[in-house]
Amino acid sequence: MIRALAASALALVASGCIAAPAPAAQTSTGGPVLAAYFDCIREQGGMAISAHRAQSADDHPENSVEAIEVTGRAIPGAILEIDAALTRDGRLVLMHDDTLERTTTGQGRVAELSFAEVRAVRLEATDGTVTDAPPPTLREALDAAGRVEAIASIDLKPADEALTLVLARAVIQEVRDAGAADRVILITYSPATARAVAVLAPEMMISAGLDDVAGLEGLNPAQILAWTGTREARPALWRALAGRGVEVQFGTLGAPGRRLDDRYAADGDVSEYRDLFEQGAVVIATDAPLAVRGALGAELAAAQTCER
Repeated sequence: MIRALAASALALVASGCIAAPAPAAQTSTGGPVLAAYFDCIREQGGMAISAHRAQSADDHPENSVEAIEVTGRAIPGAILEIDAALTRDGRLVLMHDDTLERTTTGQGRVAELSFAEVRAVRLEATDGTVTDAPPPTLREALDAAGRVEAIASIDLKPADEALTLVLARAVIQEVRDAGAADRVILITYSPATARAVAVLAPEMMISAGLDDVAGLEGLNPAQILAWTGTREARPALWRALAGRGVEVQFGTLGAPGRRLDDRYAADGDVSEYRDLFEQGAVVIATDAPLAVRGALGAELAAAQTCER
C-alpha cells in the first residue's frame, strides 16, 4: 500500500497536480539561494569538491559526524555527500547500504529496524576501527555540516524507487526544520524524481542526471546541478550545459581499483583532475578529496571568493 501511494504521489507531483509549499529560502527570481553561489564558482573559474560519503580518510567512518567535521575543516567550501535512510518508525539516519553489516557492529535492514535499534549499534571506520559513535541522525549531520560551513549533498536513494518520494518528503521537512535549505543539495536518480523533488523543494538545489540539454525540460536550470557520470569526460555536453547556466558535476569515485581516483593516482601524478576542470567540470565528486584539493588549490581559492 505504501509503495502504491508513493508511486501515485510521485506521478502527481511530477505532473504538477500537487503544488509545492511556499518556502522562504528563495531569491526574488524564484531560484534557490545556493544557485548564485554555484553560478559564481563557474563564472570565477572556481572548482568545488564533493567528498563521497563525507570521507577524506579511512580512519573515520563514512556517513559520520566525525567524517563531516574532519573533511569540512580540511576542505574549505566542501560539498559533503551523505546518504539518508528511514528507520521502521520513520526516523531519518545516515546509512548508505540497505543493511547495517558493512559499516556498523549491527545487523539487519535499516527499514525494518526501529530508530532505537539503529542507534544502539556503533559505526566502524573503513580501516576496521570500531568507534563509540552510533549512526547519526540527519539533523545531527546537517548541524555538523553547518559548523564547518560545508554543503550537505543528500542522496535520496531508497531500495525501492517507489519509496523515493516518501524519503524525499521526510528529508525536505528535516532540512527546513534545521534551517539548512540554503546549504543543501538533493540527489535524484531519474527525470521523474528530479522534477517531483524540484517541485516539492524549489528553494533547494537538485542534482539531476543529464545526458543532454533536453533533459532540462520541466526543470528550472538555476536549481540544477548536472550529474554527468563517472566514466569519461564529456566536454561538449559540459559546454552546452554551461550555456544554459547549469553547473556540471563529474564523479571520479566508485569501486576501489576501478574508480578514476585510483587510476589517476597510480602513476603518482593526479593532473587529470586539472584536465577535468579545464574541460568544464565545476564539481568533482571523489573518494580522494584531499588529492583533488592538492591538484586544484588555486581553483578552490577562487571558489572561496563567492559568497553564500
